[in-house]
Amino acid sequence: MMFDELFEHRSLVAAKLKDCIRDLGFTKVSFAAKADISRPTLDKLLNGDIDNKSTFDRHLQKILKMLTMSVDDLMLYHSAQPKAATAVYSQNAPADHEMSDTAKKQYHLLLDVLDLCAIYY
Repeated sequence: MMFDELFEHRSLVAAKLKDCIRDLGFTKVSFAAKADISRPTLDKLLNGDIDNKSTFDRHLQKILKMLTMSVDDLMLYHSAQPKAATAVYSQNAPADHEMSDTAKKQYHLLLDVLDLCAIYY
């Protein structure tokens, strides 16, 4: 795929970038700083929300340079981590144990808090 074609595939580029950032162990803040782009701009890239091709191209070039990746490397990137969420339960929990609705809500709230921490720290 040519660099000029990436703008038309923003959502795919965004998904590949998210996988790279996660697999390399960066937070969004640390990745944005290392790539020399603003955090809000990184968010727009990761959400596929940049509507200006020149802005998209400029920031993507910075990211690819920082990652030392080619366009093909990015587009062929496969995540090292499985996308399915896993849960760890106590070893003494019954085999057929399921979380209550309240516990699920609290668990998802904790995940949201962790996401916020990743944004600010």
